[in-house]
Amino acid sequence: MTKLLIIISLFLGTTLSIKGQNNTPKIVLNHFLVIVDSTTYEEILKSKILNSNFAYSQEKKLNGYSGIYIIGQDNYIEIFNPKSIQNEIHKPGESWICHTSMKVNQLENLNTAKKMFNYSTNEEFDELSLYFKDSTNLFTTWEMNKNHYENWSKKAFSDSVIFLTVDYNSPAESDSSRNYLFNNVAGIRVSITNSDSTDVVDYLTLIGYSKTFTNENTLRFSNSTDFIEIEFHKEELIPRITTIYMKLNSQHKSERIQIGNSELFIEGNKAIWELEKVN
Repeated sequence: MTKLLIIISLFLGTTLSIKGQNNTPKIVLNHFLVIVDSTTYEEILKSKILNSNFAYSQEKKLNGYSGIYIIGQDNYIEIFNPKSIQNEIHKPGESWICHTSMKVNQLENLNTAKKMFNYSTNEEFDELSLYFKDSTNLFTTWEMNKNHYENWSKKAFSDSVIFLTVDYNSPAESDSSRNYLFNNVAGIRVSITNSDSTDVVDYLTLIGYSKTFTNENTLRFSNSTDFIEIEFHKEELIPRITTIYMKLNSQHKSERIQIGNSELFIEGNKAIWELEKVN
């Protein structure tokens, strides 16, 4: 209980700190993918997250994969099980975090010379990714290309375009989410191995995050929109998202919900989802 109170206190402090920053970030958190164990996945399907007014959410079966989508007004969450991707098996805990550029040519203007940073382009996006020494890709930042922007958003492209968060998502789904309790992901906690710490710090700094808190094994980075906590471990582990911090559209009574091997704690206008919470 004491640990949870500390987490809530830090969450509140970080949220207030973000609100106090005036600069609109040029790169923001857009969505992320987390692999959970099959039991937890099935429990999420039956939980309050998908079967109440908590969030605009659903299981989508798409071409080659399926997963649970929890939609906010500006960002969203993807939850997969180990067999969600056709002909592939993944380990619980595997995660991928996607940021998006809010300004044309933003990625081209960044110094991407570091070996672990990979800049590439395809028909839809310019991409800046961080790869660890074992080729694990934890972070990627997207910037929409002209053709994709015009086809997807139905708006004209120019070098002065300022992207909207919904330009990368579904405007209809984003609008529908306003009728639910879940508003947005405010932040995430990520666990990584000590040996990857320098690369992660450099990447987050490069895309516009500033360090706002530090203790023995945790750093917190924020911009004016969201925050990322990095928890460092000596032992080797799969880089993973362990906690999701949520902002809610309205006040809610205190409620703790066990969902498989995870736990959702709701209090006031915030919620904390610990993805590796086993009783």
